[in-house]
Amino acid sequence: MKILVPVDGSKHSLKAVETACEAVRLRPPSSLLLLSVNIYVGGDLEEGRMVSEKIRAQAEGALSRAQAVAQENGITPHTMLVTGMSAADEIVRAATEEGIDLIIIGSRGMAARTRFFLGGTATKVVTYAPCSVLVVKIPGLEPIQ
Repeated sequence: MKILVPVDGSKHSLKAVETACEAVRLRPPSSLLLLSVNIYVGGDLEEGRMVSEKIRAQAEGALSRAQAVAQENGITPHTMLVTGMSAADEIVRAATEEGIDLIIIGSRGMAARTRFFLGGTATKVVTYAPCSVLVVKIPGLEPIQ
């Protein structure tokens, strides 16, 4: 089984990594792919380049933290950093291209603003993914205000 976990550095995405590690251990031989999306902001202006560099650094940091969590759980993951306009589109594209069997995604990411809705990225991934999607929640975690 090939499992994909998109990571953005949020507590929800790190919980999804922990859940994926459990799934990999329960279904050998399984593999874990951690994916972080570098959102492209475009433009040739200096400000655009600075924003792009900051976003890329955040994506790389999220991937590094997720990799550490997987390794702490005894799993050696594969990692992928992609650039695109939409995190959901890139997750679905990677799942399709990599022949993923299961996506495990946090219910909310870094942009979560309310406790009443599933995150926008998670909603789009559930809708358009070419495979099953497991949405991981952290009960009782307060929303980002």
